[in-house]
Amino acid sequence: MSQSYGPGDIRRMSRRQFVGRAGAAGIGLGALAGGLAACGGDDEPAATPASTPVPAATDAPPAAAYQGAIRIVGLGVDLQDPIKAAYEASHPGVTVEFTVKSTPETAQIVLTTPDTQDILSGYFHQMDQIWPSGNLMVLDAANITRWAEVSPLHKTGALAAGGNPGDGDAPFRKIFLEDDGTTFATGETAKLTMAPANHNSDSFGYNVDELGEQDSWAILLDPELKGRVALIGDPEIGLIDAAMAAEAAGKMTFADKGNMTKAEIDELLKLLTELKKGGHFRAFWTVFEDSVNLMQSGEVVVESMWSPAVTLLQGQDFPVRYAAPKEGYRGWGGGMSILTHVAEDPAKLAAVWEYINWWNTPEPAGIMASQGYYNAVIDASRQGLPAEDAAYWLNGEPAPKDLLGPDGKTVVIKSGTTRDGGAYEQRIGNFSAWNSRMDEADYVLQKWQEFQNA
Repeated sequence: MSQSYGPGDIRRMSRRQFVGRAGAAGIGLGALAGGLAACGGDDEPAATPASTPVPAATDAPPAAAYQGAIRIVGLGVDLQDPIKAAYEASHPGVTVEFTVKSTPETAQIVLTTPDTQDILSGYFHQMDQIWPSGNLMVLDAANITRWAEVSPLHKTGALAAGGNPGDGDAPFRKIFLEDDGTTFATGETAKLTMAPANHNSDSFGYNVDELGEQDSWAILLDPELKGRVALIGDPEIGLIDAAMAAEAAGKMTFADKGNMTKAEIDELLKLLTELKKGGHFRAFWTVFEDSVNLMQSGEVVVESMWSPAVTLLQGQDFPVRYAAPKEGYRGWGGGMSILTHVAEDPAKLAAVWEYINWWNTPEPAGIMASQGYYNAVIDASRQGLPAEDAAYWLNGEPAPKDLLGPDGKTVVIKSGTTRDGGAYEQRIGNFSAWNSRMDEADYVLQKWQEFQNA
């Protein structure tokens, strides 16, 4: 029998307790870890330090027998127990130490205490804030063993030539560097900020019993749903969700939703403030648990949501769906950067590169794919999944049987279910905007706080 949680239960649980109980309720631990980390929290972003020279690209040294820990800080999308167990089992003598933090916290650590970590596992849109510090190495694409197979999404912005990459910080806009190692390049180069790892398509969750099938961001601003709508409270993501809703509803247009002008920010926040004062929004969630609780309790019928939160509720037979918006998804891309101090230890540097390249192999790609995430080398995802699982997660087909999560025990997808949005090519070929850090990031934070306090 599916376990049900009352409105106050989730709020009282610690993150670790919630993951444990939710796993028993119907979703794998790894999937929840990804969702929890993706929330980002409501911390203020760290200040960007003055630009400093960035070290030149460093060739990976010959394989060296490193015995010890590789320290990785990130959002938890990929910093999961199944990943740790798989890597350590195949690399005796090497351990991985995961530090899971919110988006602003990961930036703060890399900017202020870089020697405490060896790898940043983060988002491409964080590069605007972090790269000028000089605390990350320039990476050589030649050191990525399956670079030729990395999805064109990361290299050109679309799966097919002529495709629309969407607005904002798509990976291809933040991964390549000019020869100086400091300036983002507009086309493919051999110098990289991050080695591509994971990517996905985000949208909104909705109660299908209450609303029927929905396929437009405009539903977030539907006046008939007054008091039953929630947005994520993270300004760098919530503002983009709101912009897509405003544009879909015909209330505004934007030159670039991922990099709004002050005038656009002012107009959008004025619209949102009026709605907030009129009682349109039930809540602005900042942690994964609250998004689950808001939907499950019936307090909201539509909201910004992460895919693992939807999967959790579906596993409990709650009538939630994850929209495939006709206007396009909000995308995110993740990768790995190497902290500059690692170059001082050739053996550790070799081990770090080994870990990064391991990510493009079937085992970790399959673990991530079984939660809905895509590897930068999509063939690795296909190779890492049994055919029955790939039918659902990658091919847009009904699951031919109950599918298990990364723990190999918990049913996360029930037989006959079809993934919202369809196959990989359908979901990843349709973006409206990407998670972004705007040029006016400080202004966004100021105006968003005023809106929240209105």
